[in-house]
Amino acid sequence: MEPIIETNMAFTCIFLLAVAWFLLRKFSANPFEDTLKRAMGGNPQAQYDMGYFYYQGKKVKQNLTQAFNWFDTAAKQGHVRALVAVAGLYNEGKGCNKNPQKAFECYEQAAQTGDFEARVNLATCYLQGIGTEKNETKGAEILKQAADDKSPLAQTLMGDLYERGVGVAKDENAAMSYYLKAAKQGEPLARKKLESRRK
Repeated sequence: MEPIIETNMAFTCIFLLAVAWFLLRKFSANPFEDTLKRAMGGNPQAQYDMGYFYYQGKKVKQNLTQAFNWFDTAAKQGHVRALVAVAGLYNEGKGCNKNPQKAFECYEQAAQTGDFEARVNLATCYLQGIGTEKNETKGAEILKQAADDKSPLAQTLMGDLYERGVGVAKDENAAMSYYLKAAKQGEPLARKKLESRRK
């Protein structure tokens, strides 16, 4: 009986050591350092993540210049979300000099990939004349395409354009239709619009 007990004890010890090794590896890993290593190796997703770390001030002290630089590095490798982030920073002048024209160009480039946020922001640039000549009709066209592709935010904003008659002919039925589509997708702004119209 003793050899069986010794074998079970040895197996238990090996199992416990393996669990301890796994937990040590899992919880001692530093996500910032791991991401930095991958980013320095040229990984665009890791570069975007580094930008996000610095922008949010998570895992590291907030540094908008570093955030911009990492986002810009990833954007130059074709990372669309990074390109949208760069556009936003240019638009707000955070981590870089404010440059509405460059913001517009970045949104335009990202919008060509079909990215919803970029398309909404590009439409906003045209609607408000940010970095380009104001053109409400073109802004409404871009927004309508994103809305018809089922972006709930674009649907809500399109409803607002129809409600106010900006870039399109005023049309209460079309406004309500877009608000309803967005609300069905859980867009809170669309729900607020519908609630305010019921009062």
